[in-house]
Amino acid sequence: MKRILSMAICVTLLAFACITASAAGLDANKSKILDSLKTEVSVGGKKVSLPAELVVQAENFLKRDDVNITSEQADEIIDNINKAMNTLKSSGITSISNLSLKDKTAILDNIRAAAEVVGLTVSVNSTAKTIVVLKDGVPVATNEVALKITGPDVTAIYVFSGMFLVLIAGCIAVALKARLFVK
Repeated sequence: MKRILSMAICVTLLAFACITASAAGLDANKSKILDSLKTEVSVGGKKVSLPAELVVQAENFLKRDDVNITSEQADEIIDNINKAMNTLKSSGITSISNLSLKDKTAILDNIRAAAEVVGLTVSVNSTAKTIVVLKDGVPVATNEVALKITGPDVTAIYVFSGMFLVLIAGCIAVALKARLFVK
């Protein structure tokens, strides 16, 4: 009986070591906004959409625990996204740089209005041609080229290896105490 109990404890400990948890997710309101951002628009026979990097940044922001969006806020944000897309469609131009100043201003106004709904501010640097979305002064999204850190990061490997070794040592200790290795 002790052997069976000891083996059950070892198997349970190993099973718990393999379980991961993820609390980040999107509720219905956040999903509606993200789906709206992913929508492609046909302009002059070409499909136009937001760059994937910006959609990922928006998704990461929406997954934050401190971001709560009501149904009314989601509808207001989606309305501003649709207005910006309609401006782009009516212009017939697929490149932002080729848009008229009037159309660029209208789209920027829609971006700012959508951002304000959730307490974000939009900062524009015309000379560098960059837009930065800020939450309490901290950037949450930008169209600037990011400096990517390359190379392996082995920290996670060390942590999981250490946890695994501790679990194995615990299992061996329990097995020795229960005399599972004695003939």
